[in-house]
Amino acid sequence: MTDEKPRHSSAVTLDRILAAARDSFAENGFDGARLDRIARSAGVTKQLVYHYFKTKEELYGVVLDRVAEEVHAMLDDPDYDRMTPVAAIGALIGRIMQNYEERPYLVGITVDQDLHKGEHVTRRSQYLPAVRKFVDGRIAPILERGAATGEFRDGIDPYLFYWSIFALATACFTQSWSMSRSSGIDFASAEGIALWRDHVTGFALQSIARVALPR
Repeated sequence: MTDEKPRHSSAVTLDRILAAARDSFAENGFDGARLDRIARSAGVTKQLVYHYFKTKEELYGVVLDRVAEEVHAMLDDPDYDRMTPVAAIGALIGRIMQNYEERPYLVGITVDQDLHKGEHVTRRSQYLPAVRKFVDGRIAPILERGAATGEFRDGIDPYLFYWSIFALATACFTQSWSMSRSSGIDFASAEGIALWRDHVTGFALQSIARVALPR
């Protein structure tokens, strides 16, 4: 009993540090985030942060790994295999957007990671292997089933398709201000997000349909 409490306390402290770091990196980017502010936000000393992480780069890499793990756990769903190909694509797009709607920090993390060209994605990181596993294990079979039933065209590249729908689906979060101001549609509202989800789903399905879908 005596050593259970310290382990639990240590895990909670580490979670607080990682959550504070995640939010700081999302808001300020890697370059703007400061370990003293992260420590203060987590309610710990800067020395304790250094106890767990020797450098800011190491902390950022762990945050990226944890965020990637959350995202792919959310996106993955064995029910895709039981859905029709068309329904599975709609569900996938819905999950991508739900991820960003429920986790506002993803916008800042995504933009900052690409800005640094993956510089802080560590060699042991599971981010890229997780993407490949998801595309090969989930996206490719959906497209293959759709081609077999005659709903989708043959030969659709699963990686091109995944990153196309990912970029489109997340646009109303990463480019919300520009889209809203230029169109007059409030893409930060629940109604605007739902409108964009329906548009992206229809657009994606039209792009891979063997025969043009009725509008």
